[in-house]
Amino acid sequence: MTKPFSSNPKLADWVPSLQQIKTIQEARLLLDLVPEEEGDATNRLRINTLNVYAYLHPDVTDPQQLVDDAFEFMAQQVIRRRRRKGQENVE
Repeated sequence: MTKPFSSNPKLADWVPSLQQIKTIQEARLLLDLVPEEEGDATNRLRINTLNVYAYLHPDVTDPQQLVDDAFEFMAQQVIRRRRRKGQENVE
């Protein structure tokens, strides 16, 4: 059995294309990320964010676009969760 590309259990069965792997690796270089097992929690979060976005949007092939879009996506998710949590506290 081969090691999954991502340590995220929700992506365990994901087999990225060679283009996706290249794009993700180049995006990691842009962010000066180290391999997951060598980095801290912030490093792992950034790698996971890139992986999740690449999984959801396999059409993104530009590393800089992957970085920009992935972190915008993550910011929107945080905003959405905070709004939802704020609405739960009001009720």
